[in-house]
Amino acid sequence: MKKLLFIILVGLISLCSIEVAQAKQPFVYISFEQKAVKLSSSLIWDSVIPEALTLKVNSNCFHGSIVASMSSLKNKMGAEINQDRVFIKTLSTTGFVSLAKPVIVSEPAFGSHEIKIDFMVKANGEFDRAGKYSGAIAFTVLPPV
Repeated sequence: MKKLLFIILVGLISLCSIEVAQAKQPFVYISFEQKAVKLSSSLIWDSVIPEALTLKVNSNCFHGSIVASMSSLKNKMGAEINQDRVFIKTLSTTGFVSLAKPVIVSEPAFGSHEIKIDFMVKANGEFDRAGKYSGAIAFTVLPPV
């Protein structure tokens, strides 16, 4: 009887699927709803665009700082606005900071969060032509330290 019970028990265990918990791969995903950021400037005052861009950071792990960098803004006629005249501000910056160099927009964090970014463009007097300018901004997630 004990032998029969042992055989039935072994048979039942072998028929059961044993699910082994697998660790998920760590990920950090950045998205934003806006397809373009509309910036403007004025000869009289600096144009601040509050919350021009909101980054949504989804993460299942601890990640390092998030850094913003930008290309020059150019129009179809060849006019250019350099990165040193485009400024951003987040909770991680002390006021507006030029995009001439990469700027930390978020300190290291765990999990999901949002980053609201204010922009400011400084006009260059008579040299800036009115019009539509295009450029690119990149956000890089650094490894945690």
